[in-house]
Amino acid sequence: MRSWRPKTGRPTLLLRRGAAPSGAYGGVRRLSLLLFVLALAAGCSDPAEAPASLLADGSVPWADLKITAEDLNGRPTAPRSPAAGSRPCRADQLSGRLTDWVRPGNGGETPRGMDSSIGKLIGEVDVRNASKVECTLQGEVPTTMLAGASRIPMLYTHGINEEGRARVVAVPPGGHASLRLDWSGPFCQPADIPLELAIELPNGGGTLLAPVSADDRPGCPRGEGINPNARAALSASGFTEPAAASPPPDSPLDRLTVAVAGPPTAPAGSRLTFRVTLGNPTGRPLALDPCPGYSMERFSLGDTTNEPVNTFQLYRLNCRPLPKIGAGGTSVFEMTTEVPASMRPGRELTVTWKLYLPHYAQRGNQLGAFTLRVT
Repeated sequence: MRSWRPKTGRPTLLLRRGAAPSGAYGGVRRLSLLLFVLALAAGCSDPAEAPASLLADGSVPWADLKITAEDLNGRPTAPRSPAAGSRPCRADQLSGRLTDWVRPGNGGETPRGMDSSIGKLIGEVDVRNASKVECTLQGEVPTTMLAGASRIPMLYTHGINEEGRARVVAVPPGGHASLRLDWSGPFCQPADIPLELAIELPNGGGTLLAPVSADDRPGCPRGEGINPNARAALSASGFTEPAAASPPPDSPLDRLTVAVAGPPTAPAGSRLTFRVTLGNPTGRPLALDPCPGYSMERFSLGDTTNEPVNTFQLYRLNCRPLPKIGAGGTSVFEMTTEVPASMRPGRELTVTWKLYLPHYAQRGNQLGAFTLRVT
């Protein structure tokens, strides 16, 4: 199975460069081989090694088939290579705008914890090269928000990782680049006048002013348990190439229904089993080809004495013993995960399971979750 790095920035069990000297190459290669062998020994990662028979109750046994987004959807299109002589973009070459904010609850997922109370928003600034020459964007992008000519007081961050700092986005004449912003509350001040973003371009490119035409604002929670000193925050990522404009095609598997059932309690440090039922409400069999993926997410809200739990991992479904789901039928898949050993008795852990259809669009409600109490 190919290995690759997922595009998502979410926390994950697995998610989270300089040439070696020639004399060290053999050692690096031997170490890589050893790690690969240990990974195979630690769990099943090849679909051909997954259990091929159903369990005694007719359910499909779980297989530890960890994957990444690239395994699921293929390697993304390679980024544009800058033309010889391309120089860093200047503000007078570009135009920008933000037309929509998206809440984390969109797409069938329910906001949890702090995201639920503060009303986090996610936006993409569309930046266009209005000049007649190509230019490039690379590095940190400090971004502030203005109301009229005044800067809105809140916490501003723009930290990116080494990969983000090394990424060079080539923007041809008339071409576009994208800048993601995360805006979280509590945002309790009036801001009815038009908002504008002040984007500091890397490499001394100047300040690009981008109007915000979206009307959404983060939440303004009040009451007991809300820190009165908490401030709104606006976080900027690095520039990226815009997502592909053409939507993915529909899949017959977007008709599958998902139901998730798990135990009400489980001890800390234990390995628990739960069931996922996929239903086929159509009048014809639905072949699991290509075999779908799924995510397993564990979440528990932290506090002053308990570390939060927030893990996410993609897997491939075990399709060896069940290549299709019959017309009007249902099939049960066994799933397993672990209760973190660090969790104290009495805490709640939510496990969310979501179906992922490779290369295809799908409905936002093909997921389920259960919450257990740690004993």
